[in-house]
Amino acid sequence: MQGVGFRPFVFNLARIFNISGFVLNDTEGVYIEAHAEDSALAQFISAISGQTPALAYITEVVVTDAPPSYADGFFIKESGETGRRGVFFSPDTAVCDDCLKEFFDPADRRYHYPFITCIHCGPRFSIVKDIPYDRRNTSMDSFSICASCAAEYSDPADRRFHVQPIACQSCGPSLTMKSIDGTEIVQGSLDTASRFVSLIKQNKIIAVKGVGGYLLACDAASDEAVSKLRQRKRRPFKPFAVMAASVLAARGIAVISPKEEELLESKERPIVLLKTKEALSPLVAPQVSTIGVMLPYIPFQRLLFEIDPTMILVMTSGNIAEEPIIYEDDAANSGFAGIADYIVSYDRDIIAQNDDSVLFVDDDIPLFVRRSRGYVPSPFQSEFSPVSILASGGDLKNTFALTSKDFTIVSQHLGDMAHPATQDAFQKTLAHYMRVFDIKPDVIVSDAHPEYMTTRLCDELAGTSGARRLRVQHHHAHAASVIEEYKLKGPVIGIIFDGTGYGLDGVLWGSEFLVTDGEDFTRAAHFSGFPLPGGEKALKDVWRTGLSLIHSCGATSALFEEYPQTDALLEMMDKKINCPLSCGMGRIFDGISSILGLSAYTSSEAEAALLLEEAAYRGNWTGKPFVIPQKDGVIQTEELTRYILGLLENGTAAEDIASAFHISIAATTLAAAEKIRGETGIGRIVISGGVFHNRMLFKVVRELLEKAGFTVFFSRRLPFNDGCLSYGQAAVARRLARKL
Repeated sequence: MQGVGFRPFVFNLARIFNISGFVLNDTEGVYIEAHAEDSALAQFISAISGQTPALAYITEVVVTDAPPSYADGFFIKESGETGRRGVFFSPDTAVCDDCLKEFFDPADRRYHYPFITCIHCGPRFSIVKDIPYDRRNTSMDSFSICASCAAEYSDPADRRFHVQPIACQSCGPSLTMKSIDGTEIVQGSLDTASRFVSLIKQNKIIAVKGVGGYLLACDAASDEAVSKLRQRKRRPFKPFAVMAASVLAARGIAVISPKEEELLESKERPIVLLKTKEALSPLVAPQVSTIGVMLPYIPFQRLLFEIDPTMILVMTSGNIAEEPIIYEDDAANSGFAGIADYIVSYDRDIIAQNDDSVLFVDDDIPLFVRRSRGYVPSPFQSEFSPVSILASGGDLKNTFALTSKDFTIVSQHLGDMAHPATQDAFQKTLAHYMRVFDIKPDVIVSDAHPEYMTTRLCDELAGTSGARRLRVQHHHAHAASVIEEYKLKGPVIGIIFDGTGYGLDGVLWGSEFLVTDGEDFTRAAHFSGFPLPGGEKALKDVWRTGLSLIHSCGATSALFEEYPQTDALLEMMDKKINCPLSCGMGRIFDGISSILGLSAYTSSEAEAALLLEEAAYRGNWTGKPFVIPQKDGVIQTEELTRYILGLLENGTAAEDIASAFHISIAATTLAAAEKIRGETGIGRIVISGGVFHNRMLFKVVRELLEKAGFTVFFSRRLPFNDGCLSYGQAAVARRLARKL
C-alpha cells in the first residue's frame, strides 16, 4: 500500500539493522534491495511485515536472492515504472493527534494551517491521479515545496519524511470563503472559521469543501436553518447527518456504546447511526429515533469546534436529491446557487469524489450502510485468476468492482444511476480506476435487468472492447458477495430481502430463499407475488401497494377509497394492465406501512419501511408470532395481509401491529429456513439485501436462526444493500470464468 510512509519506514529499519541497499516505489508495489549478514537480513525481513506503519496494508512479501548493486549505505531511490501495475494506495484518513498538537500550537509554523498532514494521516485516495504514489502524480503537483518543508521531507528522523502532500502556509493550498453572490470574501483559516461560526448562528447555509467533496452545513439546533436546507436541497424526509465536536458533545444528542465510540473516533471517522436523545431540531431526522453522527476529521472542522465546542452542525452531502456529491470547484459555484449562502473552498483539486461512509453497530459489530471515505480503495483478497473482470453493480446505491490477479477493488458509493450526473461520475471514476490499477477487463458483468443503466453501459463497453459479456441475477449476486467475503465452500442457504430485483421468470423478486454455492443457485422459497399498479409509480405512491395487497387477498379496499384513481387502479389490476408482479420484501413493508396509515407517499427510498420500523419500536406485541403459511415453496403474502387486516379490525394499535409484523416476518423466515434445511441438510445461511438494514428485523432474524442451530454469515466489509452487488457479481464471474 503506497502513501503510508512505507519507504521511510524501510529506510529507518535498514539503519537499525545495518542494511545496505535501497528502497523505491514502482507501479507494482515497493521494491527493496537489501544486503547484510544473514541474521540481520532475517530480522529486517521479519520487521517489514511485523512492524508496519499504521496505514500500511501488505498483500504479499516476495524474497529472492540477487547480487548487490550498492556496497555501502541505504537510501530511497527515485520511483520507477515496471511495465506492470499492481499497487494500492491508502484511503483518506482523519487528521492525527500529532498534527493536531501542532495545529493548535501558536509557536508551530503550521499553527492553524488547515492542510497540515503527516505520514500517519490526511488525504490520499482523493488526491491521487496515478501511481506510483509521488507528488507529481497527485493534485499537490502544482504546489512547489518551500525550503522548510523540503528539509522535513528529506530528514529520515522527521514525521514528514517523504510525505507527498507535505505543505505549509508558505507553499501549500489556501482556504477562502465567499458569499454565493461574490460580494464577501474572507481568507485565512482563523478568519474564515470565525466568520463561518458567526454565519451558522445567523441560520445561514454554508457549502464547505471537505476531503472527497462538498458538504452542506447549518445549525442542527435551528428549525429555521434545517427547514431552509430541506427546502433548498429538495429533501423533505431523509434524515441529515450531524457533526459534533467530540464524543462528549455527541453524548448530549445521542446514546453511544463503547463500540460506537470506538468507531466515531477511528481514523476513518464515518457517520455512525446512533439512538437519538432528541436534543436537536426535530427536522434533522423527522419521525426517526436514530441520528447519523460523525466527528471532525479535517483540521478546518476541528478549528470550527475549537471556536464553539457546543455547536452541532448538520453536515450533509453537497448534492441535490440522489445525485453524486459535488467535488469540482466550478460545479460547486453553479450547483450551490439557490442552496448555499456561502462557500468555503481551497485551491487543491479533488481527484476522486468520496461521500462520508455510514455504519451502524449491532451486537458490537460495525455494519456498513455506505462504504466510501476512509475505506476505499482498500482491496479485497481473492483467489488468483488470470481473468480481469469489471462488475457494474446495480442502478441504486451504485458501486462497481474491478478484479485482477488475486484482488478485487470495490469503488466508493456513486449513487442513483437514473441521474445523468451519476452516469457521468460512474464513467469518469471507472476510467480513473482502470488507469491507476491498469485493469483492462476480459469479462464485463452486470445485473440481469435489461433496463438497468449499468446493463446498457456494460453492453456498450463490451461492444467496444471485445470483452466477454456476463449477467448475474440480482439476488444471486447478493448471496455471492457474502460467500466471497468469507471464502465459503459448498452450498449455503441465501436469505435475500430487498425491494426489487429482476427475476428469471419476469417477476420482480425480492423475498428470496436461495440454495447456492456462489456459482449457481436454485430458488427454494419466496413470498407470493402481487401487482404494482402503475409500475414504478407505486414505489413513491406506496398506498398503491397497500391497495394491491388488500385486493390480492380478496378484502375490500375501504382503507383507500378516498385516494385518487382507486377504482381505476383496481380495474388495472383485474385486467393486468401496467401492473408488474412483485414479491419484494421492501414492497411488502411499503404496503403494510400504508395499510397502517403510517405512509402514503414517499420522497426517498425506504421511507415507508423506516416509518414502519419506527412504529414497531414504539409498539409492544406480546402475542404469538404469525407464521405465514407456505405452499410448494411459496409463502402466502395474502395470508399475511389478512392477518394484518384482522388485527386492525380488532382495534389493535398500529404500533403493536407493526411490532407483530416484524416478529411474524422473522418467524416465517426461520420456518422457511428450517424447511430447506430439512430437505437439503444445509445449515449455513448468508443474509443480504437492503431490507436487513432494518435493525429490528436483522436482529430478530439472526437471533432466531442462530438459536435454531444455523451458522449465519453476513457482510462486515460491505453494505447489505446494493452497494455489495458489484462484489458479488465479480465473485460469480470469477467462478464462471474458469469455464470460459
